[in-house]
Amino acid sequence: MKARRHISLLLAALLLAGCARQAFVTRYFLLEYEPNPTSPALKLDKLLPYRVLVSTFKIPRSYDSVRIIARYSSHEISYFTYSLWAVRPQIAVADMLVAHINAYRLFRECQREYLDVRPDYEISGEIQQVEAFESQDYSAAHLKMTFTLSDYNTNEVLVVHDCDREVPIPVDQMTIFAKALSDIVEDESEKFLVDVVQHFQPPADSSGTTR
Repeated sequence: MKARRHISLLLAALLLAGCARQAFVTRYFLLEYEPNPTSPALKLDKLLPYRVLVSTFKIPRSYDSVRIIARYSSHEISYFTYSLWAVRPQIAVADMLVAHINAYRLFRECQREYLDVRPDYEISGEIQQVEAFESQDYSAAHLKMTFTLSDYNTNEVLVVHDCDREVPIPVDQMTIFAKALSDIVEDESEKFLVDVVQHFQPPADSSGTTR
């Protein structure tokens, strides 16, 4: 009887250990989307004859981590222990923006790095907040960021686009959280690129035609 009891206790311990390992497995999430180049405002008859560098976005130290942030109040944040970014947000956003631009074929060339030639323009920006709002009865994906287009040689800022978006999500649904943030990045990138294209469009004369 004692031997059977020991075996039963051992099996129970192994089962609990297995469940614990499953409960605390580390999961990695991606900011990612597939560009869908369908906007008429971004379909150009001829690409813009410029080289564009997309730099890694700036981000505050508190967000510069693979750990996903949970915000509980204006002055309290925490880090998820077992939910991490596969790629840091400031890198992922820049990579997605290059893919988005090239899907529309907006510029002669758009890359994350130039070694042998100087680009004409630079796209950069800052992610001020990328986080999950958490409370007892509410959870949301929150992204606050800025996109900037500058002249590479003079550093003159030509186009700025700001966004501060919050999307409610089910509590403890990190996959939906990552998808909601990715959708925000896609939507705001599209708006920014429309502003960029408009910046390069020739002005219209009094008759409404471009010169």
